[in-house]
Amino acid sequence: MTSKERVIAALKHNKIDRVPRFIWMGGEVRRRLMTKYGLSPVGLEVKVGNDILQTWVSINGEMERDVPQGTEFVDDFGITWKRDGEYNMVIKNPLRGLDADAVRSYSLPDPHSPSRFTYLESLISEYGDEIFIGADVSGVLFEPASHLRNMEDLMLDMAMESEEVDILLDKLTEFSITLSLECVRRGVDWIWMGDDLGSQQGMLMSVDMWRRYFKPRMKRIIDEIRSVAPGIPIAYHSCGSMAPVIEDLVEIGITVLNPVQESAAGMDQAAVKAAYGDKLSLMCGLDIQQFLNRVTPEEVYKETKKKVEILGAGGGYIFATSHHIQSDTPEENFNAMLEALNEEF
Repeated sequence: MTSKERVIAALKHNKIDRVPRFIWMGGEVRRRLMTKYGLSPVGLEVKVGNDILQTWVSINGEMERDVPQGTEFVDDFGITWKRDGEYNMVIKNPLRGLDADAVRSYSLPDPHSPSRFTYLESLISEYGDEIFIGADVSGVLFEPASHLRNMEDLMLDMAMESEEVDILLDKLTEFSITLSLECVRRGVDWIWMGDDLGSQQGMLMSVDMWRRYFKPRMKRIIDEIRSVAPGIPIAYHSCGSMAPVIEDLVEIGITVLNPVQESAAGMDQAAVKAAYGDKLSLMCGLDIQQFLNRVTPEEVYKETKKKVEILGAGGGYIFATSHHIQSDTPEENFNAMLEALNEEF
């Protein structure tokens, strides 16, 4: 099977030759391995056996914009970021403290801008016949709203049912719809949505608040995508504990859930598989915070085998780590994971 055929079959719960994979490597790990093997970014993806090639076309790509430590920059949303460790962090929010009229008049970037799609189009052109190509349109609603408005202001807006939050989320809904449809028009194999909803202990907001502000807008985005591409898979990423809304995500049309972060409360992967495996494909696997970077290669090998055996049963599974591989992960552990995946199960 080609990688594209393998992913499509897995999502349909059909027979496959092996479990597909998407190993997300962090900037430092990616650079180190590219140098070691003399490979391009895509060449490294192919070497590790990734069946999905994916790229950001929206705001979350700014987290990993390659800039020197301590560098500040302003993105096309008007948000100021600063490089701090492995990620860029938001340090200035352009809509913080502004009233409804200012939020209404604030201009979001052009979702039609050709530069957004340059790398995506190259992936489709060069690899789209053989490899499954994804467009990452995250953050979709909550994350860009918090970056623009400031987390504290946004939470107060929602608690007080202020006009500002509805205006801002409606603007972001329209932006995400247009951006997603541009990706569909270019021939992507899925749309990857996402907003980090959870902490380690629970959701960052009440379930009722999520259902009030985010669920109907997400449904509208998904409905608009499916009106143009009825069968297209739609993946959803949320770090942390977000178990209370998994059923809601299924209801509005999400078909793939990532990363099912087991270090967070209520996110046992086998339990989620048992509860939703007939309705939802899971894209998950090893924890990168407490496991992959701390245990022995033998433990990594064994746990990788276990994940594929349990979560791959009956299809609907793509192996992935809980986030990108961190720079403190021993290369022996990384290799042990790949060794287990490369063997016949």
